[in-house]
Amino acid sequence: MSYADMLKNAIEHKGLSLQQLCFQLAKRDFWVDKSVLSKLQNGKIPPADDKINTVLAEILEIDAKQFRLAAINERLPSDLLALIREQAIKSVS
Repeated sequence: MSYADMLKNAIEHKGLSLQQLCFQLAKRDFWVDKSVLSKLQNGKIPPADDKINTVLAEILEIDAKQFRLAAINERLPSDLLALIREQAIKSVS
């Protein structure tokens, strides 16, 4: 599942408006405009940075690791992801 789909589904499942989510983020000292959240959940901009994603996962009560990995998979160039996977496999072997 894509980052945007995960975010949109989590927001809907939690029953929050984007304004309410902005308020929850602000209580944790993250100031994000609802238009940015809208663009994130609709895939119109790249995923947010890791700190925001960690807080979003906490607020939305979703698996932070899966959410953060979805963001990384979409932000990093495919050749860099391949290199990381290659090194991870080598370190396990």
